[in-house]
Amino acid sequence: MGIRVGIDLGTTYSAVARIDPETGRAVIIPNKYGHAVTPSVVAVTEDGEELFGEDAKERQELGEPGTASFFKRVMGDPGFRLDLSGRPCTPVDLSAMLLKGLVGQAEMMSGEHVDAAVVTVPAYFRNAEREATLVAARQAGITVLGLLNEPTAAAFAYGLGGSNEGRTILVYDLGGGTFDVTLARVDAGEIRILGSDGDHYLGGKDWDDDVATWIADRFEDEFGEDPLDDAEQDDIIGVTAEKTKKRLTNATSAPVSVAWHGHRGRYTLTRREFDELTSYRLMRTADIIDRLFASFTPARRWSDVDGVILVGGSTRMPQVHEYVERMTGKPPLAGVNVDEAVALGAAIRANQDASGNATPPTIGGAKARNRALPLIGGRKITDATSHALGMIAESEDRERYVNDILIAKNAAIPARNTQRRELAVPRRGGELDVYLLQGSEPAPLDNDVAGLYAFTGIPYVDGGRTLIDVTYRYDADGVIKVSATQVETGRKLHMERRSIPDDMSWLERSPKENDRQAPPAGAVYLAIDFSGSMCGEPFRQAMDACRDFIASIDVAALNVGLIGFADRTKTYLEPTDDDGAIRQGIRDLAAGFDAEELSFGNDASPFPDVLAGGLDRYDGPKYAIVLTDGVWYDQDTAIRQARQCNEAGIDTIGLGFGGANETFIDAISSMKDLAQLTDLRHLGDSFSNIARVIGGSTGLVPGSSGTAISHPGR
Repeated sequence: MGIRVGIDLGTTYSAVARIDPETGRAVIIPNKYGHAVTPSVVAVTEDGEELFGEDAKERQELGEPGTASFFKRVMGDPGFRLDLSGRPCTPVDLSAMLLKGLVGQAEMMSGEHVDAAVVTVPAYFRNAEREATLVAARQAGITVLGLLNEPTAAAFAYGLGGSNEGRTILVYDLGGGTFDVTLARVDAGEIRILGSDGDHYLGGKDWDDDVATWIADRFEDEFGEDPLDDAEQDDIIGVTAEKTKKRLTNATSAPVSVAWHGHRGRYTLTRREFDELTSYRLMRTADIIDRLFASFTPARRWSDVDGVILVGGSTRMPQVHEYVERMTGKPPLAGVNVDEAVALGAAIRANQDASGNATPPTIGGAKARNRALPLIGGRKITDATSHALGMIAESEDRERYVNDILIAKNAAIPARNTQRRELAVPRRGGELDVYLLQGSEPAPLDNDVAGLYAFTGIPYVDGGRTLIDVTYRYDADGVIKVSATQVETGRKLHMERRSIPDDMSWLERSPKENDRQAPPAGAVYLAIDFSGSMCGEPFRQAMDACRDFIASIDVAALNVGLIGFADRTKTYLEPTDDDGAIRQGIRDLAAGFDAEELSFGNDASPFPDVLAGGLDRYDGPKYAIVLTDGVWYDQDTAIRQARQCNEAGIDTIGLGFGGANETFIDAISSMKDLAQLTDLRHLGDSFSNIARVIGGSTGLVPGSSGTAISHPGR
C-alpha cells in the first residue's frame, strides 16, 4: 500500500507532504537536497533531458536557455506556448513536468509509492485554471483525489499547533505569483470557509520585478544602457532582485552588483526604499481584503477577525507583518510555517474523509503500523465559492445583456442550482448555447466568460415549445459542471464544450440592435386561398389574422413572404424583413383578390411556389402556413408537393375552415400539432398559437430574471 500526499504546486516554490505513520502528523517530504521546498522551475536541455527544481533553477541563474518559471500564472491560457530547446510547451505541459518530478522525488526520499494526491490551487483560480491543473496532474500520471484551495489548506495546518477553536481567522496568502485572502471560521472539528478573494497576477514576483526595474534604472543612469533589453541578462537580474528582496527580510539594506557589457554597477537598496518602491503592491492586497469584507451582508470589519495566518514565502517581508499589526493591533498568529503550511494541510485533506476522519484508517504506506492512528489536524471542511456563476441573458425589456447569476459568490460548496427555461424548438430539433460567466458584475463583459456549453439535438415536442432545466454545479474541487435536461422527456441533453468566440462585441449592443444587424435565421410563407368561397368576411378575417401574426413575430429573425392561390398561383412577396414591403405586400395581395387575378377556382397548389420561393438561402427554420376554406381539385398532387417541401426542410402547417377537409389539412401538414380545422371566430387564435411557437424558436424565453440566449441576435 502506498501513501497519499499533499502537493503545494506553487508559482515560485512547491512542496510535498505526507502523514507520518508514527505520529499521525503531516510532515514535509524533503527534496534530494534536504530542503522543504523545491523551486517551481523546469528545463529541457539540448539533449532533451528534463530537469526540475534546483537543477533547473541553477541553469536559470546562469542564464542558460531552455528554462521556464512562473508558468502557473498562465495556467488555463490556451494561447500560451513556450519553446524549451526546440520543444513547444503549454502551461499544462510545464506543470506536468514539474509535478512528475516532485512525485518521483517524493517517492525516492520517502521510500514509498505515491498512490494519490491532493493538489492545491489559489482560491481565486477560475474554472479554466482549475481544469488545466487537473489535466496537468493526470498528464504527470498522478491519481488526483481533488483540488484544494491554498488558504483552506493553510487553515488545516493552523490546527496542528493545539486548541484554537471558535475563532474567525483571516488567511493572508501571498505566494510567489498569486495572492489569496480567505476568511474562515475554525470551530471544534470543522473549518468553515466564509469567503475568498484574490488576484492570481499579484505575488512576490511583482515585488522582484520592481527591484529589477530599480536595478536596471540605476545601471542605465550610470552607463546609458538598459540590461533588461537582453533576455538572458533579464533572467539574471530577476534572480538578483529576488535575492535582494530576501536579504531585506532580515537586513535594513542589501548590496546589489550587476555586470553587463563590460560594465559593473554596484548599488545599495535600503529596506525603507524597498518599502516605498513597492507600497502600491501592498496596498493592492489591502484593497482586495476590503473588497472581501464588503462582499458579506452585513459587511465584515477587521474587528471581526480574531487572528491572521500568513502563508506564502512573500509574507516574510516585514512590510506585510507591519500591515497586519497596524490593522489588527496584534501580530500574526504564530505556529504556521509560511512555506510548508499549504502542503501540510493538503496532506491532511488527502488522508481524511468528508467528516475529518482518517481514511484509510491505517495511514502511512508500507511502513505504517497495523493500527489506526488519529489524524492530527483532521477536520470537516466546508469551503465556499470564490466567484459567482451566471449566464449571459437578455434583460426583460431587451435593451441590454445581463449576468443572470445562478450560484452566488461565497456560497458553500459543493453548490448546485437549476433554473427552468422555456425554449421554442422547430421540428428538426433545437440547439441551446449557454455562456458561463464567473463574477458578480451586472455587465457580462465585466466578468470572465469562462465557457461556452452547446446543447444540441433538443427534441421537438407537441406545441413546439419545451421546458429546459439548466443546472450549474460547483464541485468540491471548485470545477464547474453545466448540464441541461428536457423536462417533458426527462432526457439529459448532449453537451459540447466549444471555444468562446474571439469577437464578443455583440454584447455591447442591445438584443434589439442585434436583431436588426443579424442575418435572418429563417422565413415563413403565408399562402392564402383566393377561391370564391373566401369572398367577403372570410377574406377580411384572413387578412386581419395575417396582420396580427406578422405583428407578433420578429420579422428580422423570421422573414415573411406572401402567396395567393386559386386556379393559378402568384408570389406577391418574397421573404423579407422590411416592414414597409410587408405592409405593401398585404395590400397587393388584397388588391389581387379583389381583381380576381387568380380566378376563383381551386385547381392550383401553393407548394411549388413555396419550393421555388428562395427559402434555400436560409439556414434557419423554414415554414409554409396555408390558409384554405374549401376542397382542392387535385388533393393527391398537393399532398405529394407538400411532402416535397418537407423533404427540402420546409415545415408545412395547414389551417382550414368553412368547407375544408380535416383529413386533407392533416395530410399536407408536417407540424400536425399546429394544423387544425377552425372557424372564423377562432382564426386569429389559431394564427396566434402558431406565431407563439415558430416566432420564438431562436432562444430561451425568460423566467423573471431575463432571457438567456442561445444564439446572439437571432
